[in-house]
Amino acid sequence: MDSNATYFQESTSCIKTQTMRNQAILLLILFTLGCSKDEQQSEDTLFKNNDHNYPTSIKKLSKTEIGKRQKEFEERQTTFSLIDSFGFVGWSYNDDFEVRKKLYSKQFSNINALTTAIKLYLSEKGKFTGITDTSQLVPRKISVLFQNYGGVYSRTDTTKYNHLGIDFGTQFIGGLEVINSLLTVSATANGVHHIFGHWYPNAYIPPVDQVKGELAKSILVGRKLTSSDGWGRKLNHIISEENLVEHRKVIYPFINGAQLELRVCWEFNPSHWQIFMDTTTGEIFVEQDVAFYPL
Repeated sequence: MDSNATYFQESTSCIKTQTMRNQAILLLILFTLGCSKDEQQSEDTLFKNNDHNYPTSIKKLSKTEIGKRQKEFEERQTTFSLIDSFGFVGWSYNDDFEVRKKLYSKQFSNINALTTAIKLYLSEKGKFTGITDTSQLVPRKISVLFQNYGGVYSRTDTTKYNHLGIDFGTQFIGGLEVINSLLTVSATANGVHHIFGHWYPNAYIPPVDQVKGELAKSILVGRKLTSSDGWGRKLNHIISEENLVEHRKVIYPFINGAQLELRVCWEFNPSHWQIFMDTTTGEIFVEQDVAFYPL
């Protein structure tokens, strides 16, 4: 075979190969474009979420909607607590010293009766507090005080108080702790005037974990964690198997754009770090150094 014939065969073979590659690329592009966003997995997702009930989602409100909810929340009760962007009582408040001082003019002695009244109020305002059943509310700590506001009020009976504080602790749904769900209340004989934090009315928990605990551990072992101390010096930690012996399943409220999602996660605490990994998709939502570094 002469050189011209050989060159022709090689050229034809290259053209066919390139054509096949182009066709394959075109098919891949068409397939990708034909997939919906839900069908495409991100790099951080191990498994696709096929459970349409998961996660429980709460839509972010507009400023107008927040204003309407605030007005509704304040009906029939003097309160300084503010509604957050998802419609619940948040940690912010708009306190008025003179108004609050007047609330403390009335005294009480029956702590149990006022505690019951507080529970009923939290349930009545369940749309904003997340409380649907008063049996959920078991006080972790109750404190009573008498505040004289610089001598304005006098206490003649040591069994009389004008302030009641209750810490209800964190919420549990289906036996799982809801992270960052602290709920505390300040009240007088005139009722509740401060609510700090809230709970959630419900949260869907998938019946099966696609990401088992052992799989989650195998993914994290060898992972390098990096942070900085108070002086800006880099700190590194390589996760070992020993770091992951203790772990638990929790519900983690995750803000995803314009919505809040109640995600069921594995919580790991390697050394002084905290990690939350979704038990359905394998996504890592939090990977933070929780140690305090003084300057």
